[in-house]
Amino acid sequence: YYLGGYARQPRLPVTGTPDPGLYAGERYGNFSYAIPVDTRDQYTLVLHFAELYFGPDAPGGGGVGDRIFRVLCNGNTLLDNFDIYSQAGSIHALTETFYHLKPTAQGKLNITFDPVVNNATISAIEVLDESH
Repeated sequence: YYLGGYARQPRLPVTGTPDPGLYAGERYGNFSYAIPVDTRDQYTLVLHFAELYFGPDAPGGGGVGDRIFRVLCNGNTLLDNFDIYSQAGSIHALTETFYHLKPTAQGKLNITFDPVVNNATISAIEVLDESH
């Protein structure tokens, strides 16, 4: 359900999660997802991040401020000036959860990853129907 960006699987051992395989890869760049959902329900969105490129133990070196991006859902800002490294360091799992999201009239959660400094990134996206 994605458009744009690039896939990468650096195979770094991500810490801070019982499921490191979930963070074994990433989509990065300027990209979006259009996830089909039922228009009658509301959804919880769980975004799974890990900084797999920047940091002292990662291939890109650097750290805070080297990757900053925003995340929008159906045009509403969920994360602004988001810096994974500043919150979790490198190669460490980080989740951000958003509740009561309503789909578009076309039955989509349109999730946009908009780079500010370098590329946006995501390791996994979880969509949970709140009616179940």
